[in-house]
Amino acid sequence: MELKAKIWQAIEQRTPREKVMMAGAALLVAGLVLYPAFVEPIQAAFARQSSQLEALDKTYELVPAVLDRYQKLQARRSELEKFYSQINVSEDPLAYLEKLIRDVAQAKPGEYGANPREGSSRGEKYSTRSFNAHFQTTSMENLSSFLKALTTGSQPMLLSSISLERRGSGESLYVQFEVSAFEANSK
Repeated sequence: MELKAKIWQAIEQRTPREKVMMAGAALLVAGLVLYPAFVEPIQAAFARQSSQLEALDKTYELVPAVLDRYQKLQARRSELEKFYSQINVSEDPLAYLEKLIRDVAQAKPGEYGANPREGSSRGEKYSTRSFNAHFQTTSMENLSSFLKALTTGSQPMLLSSISLERRGSGESLYVQFEVSAFEANSK
């Protein structure tokens, strides 16, 4: 109590002008101490929440479009799964391709070939393999039947490119093409 009494006595001995200056200095010191301790963290929290709200608002605007695209992709995936579950993807695509060239296009031995290229995975169940192939034919009907069987047969393939070139006196047609085939992943 003695210290408190001495402080009050020292304050009472001061003139009103000195008291106002001391009160102002005390308020200034209190403001300099309290501002960084209380006000700045609150301002930082509001700024952080404001930036989080802006990010959430942008995300909220994008979510319907993303969900719509996701639903469309899921529906397309289901269609593809249904389609490929109905076809035979267990047969070796290279053997199937060579069989089509030989039997449907009726290419003679030595006048056709198929070279596999590197494939890629398509999910857990399937992978794709690409092939560069060629054959020689004299019949447009055989070529037409071959292309139909290639793209819609028991093991449909995706035709990426095709090149037709007349050879000899125009009676022979040299066919070069690139196809991709799905095959089941072995487990």
